[in-house]
Order: sequence, then structure tokens, then C-alpha cells
Amino acid sequence: MPKGIDKSLAKAMLDDKPALRDQMEKGLFQLLQQRLQKVVVDGETYFVAEGDTLLDEDQLFIYAHQREAFEKQKKAELAANSAGLGMARLIGVTSRGERGLMGVVQGGKIVRWPPGFVLTYCVLKSTFLNEDHYEKAREAMAAAAGAWEESCGISFEHKPDLDDSPTTKPEGVVFTVRFLDAQGTFIASAFFPNDPPARRRVLIDPSFFSAKLAFDPVGVLRHELGHVLGFRHEHIRTGAPPNCPGEDTKDTMDLTKYDPKSVMHYFCGEMGSKTLEITDLDREGAQKVYGLPLDSFEFISV
Repeated sequence: MPKGIDKSLAKAMLDDKPALRDQMEKGLFQLLQQRLQKVVVDGETYFVAEGDTLLDEDQLFIYAHQREAFEKQKKAELAANSAGLGMARLIGVTSRGERGLMGVVQGGKIVRWPPGFVLTYCVLKSTFLNEDHYEKAREAMAAAAGAWEESCGISFEHKPDLDDSPTTKPEGVVFTVRFLDAQGTFIASAFFPNDPPARRRVLIDPSFFSAKLAFDPVGVLRHELGHVLGFRHEHIRTGAPPNCPGEDTKDTMDLTKYDPKSVMHYFCGEMGSKTLEITDLDREGAQKVYGLPLDSFEFISV
């Protein structure tokens, strides 16, 4: 999943640069429009990019524009390296093979939730097909949230009284967890801290409940909550297998060295893990952003 491409920011960029809008029917953008699978959420159509990222049309164009710039840089680096020029040294870019857990950067600063902020959520019962699916989603979310709470200084809180809410956007929680039949375009999808409030939802596809699911369901949600905390995919390093999907690394910051078993790594090129556990390197990176787990402290009343 790429960094949060804010909907209003994407529109503002296109409105500010009419020439960019003129290019919207050309190049990679047009190709992605044709090739990417689509999913409809609350009446709005989104393109599914990088496995678990939902982008509207404006966001897709900005994403395509960034990807084209990324590919040009990569080709220039390869050409320079083949000529013995050491492009990474010339342009001051560290080899991606030396990177690990990555955080999203905005305005030169790491994106994160405020200190002491509690990530409240509910699991919308009425959206699931049956009681068993609802219970499985609720239990998996609790386990995934608990795993992150044990890894760094973040706090999740389930608001069960809102699980029976008749609306998909109840007040009183930061985000919702809900069922959405995405026809298998993703197992689950989430959001980044800098996504607008209307996009703060964790979506779960029917494949999550399949007996044939190749991944640990709790691990799938550990991965998605990693995005909620502001962490990018691990497999986008040049050190990752070449058949792993690539992504634009603009506006990101390295937090650790590359970790082929990271919870944020897709299972590709015989790297990654189907259990999607939070590794020691994941904890190290998460603690650089959020600090030590809250149960590491003895809080003193003043």
C-alpha cells in the first residue's frame, strides 16, 4: 500500500496544474485505469493498487505520475551503475537493500498518531454475512491490535456498543471494521493516519473467512493495522526479490534495515511469512515512531 495520497490534496494538485489533467488519458494512468481491478465502496468507485490500496481517479493519476518518475529514476540509476558511475552515491540515495520498516513522511516529518491518542474502532455486525464471520473478525481484530500494543506505545480500543450501529459511519470511533465483498481483489484493506476521516475503515473481503486462505487471518489484520499506524510495505526494497511488486518510495523514511520476514512484507519470491508476525525489527522501527509499549511504564498520579 502506498503512502496516503490525500483525496483533497490530489484534487488540489490537479486543479493547480491544468497540464497534468490534460495528461490524464495518457501513459501509465490510462494503462492502470484499464488493468487495475475496481471496487465500489459506499457508491464511490476505487482502483485497487498494490494489493490492498484503494484510490479514487484523482489519487490514481497522482500515483501513476509518481510511479512514472520513480521508474525514470530507477532506469537512470541502472544506466549509471552499468557505466560504473555509482548513481546511488551521486544522487545521495541509500540503496533500498539497506532499508527496513518504512514510515510515511509529510512535510519532511514522520506521520503518526498524536501521543496518548487512542485508536477506537467498532466492528459493524450488520455488514457481515453471519454471526460466525462477525465473531471471527472481532476476535482477529482484538488479537492484531493487542500484538501492536505489545510492540510499541500505541493503544487501540474496541467500542462494542457501536458494533450494532445502523450506519457505516458511526460517531464515537476513529475507524470502523466492516465486511465488503470485493470479489477477492484484496483479503483486507486499510488506511494511513493522514487519510481523510471518511476513508478510515478496515475492509474485510469474503476470502478472509475461506478455509483455503493461505495466510493467518490475525496476521492479515496485523499487516493492515501496520498501515493504520503509518508503515509502508517492506517488499519495495531493491534488496527484495525482483518479482515482488514495486512501489514509489517518495515521502518515506527508513526506520530499520531490510527485514524479509516483516509483518509488512508480502509473501513473494520466497520471502515474507504467511503468518505475518511482528518481528524484532518491526518492533524496533515501530518504537522509533511510537516509543516503548505502554505497559513498559509505571504511570505515577500527580
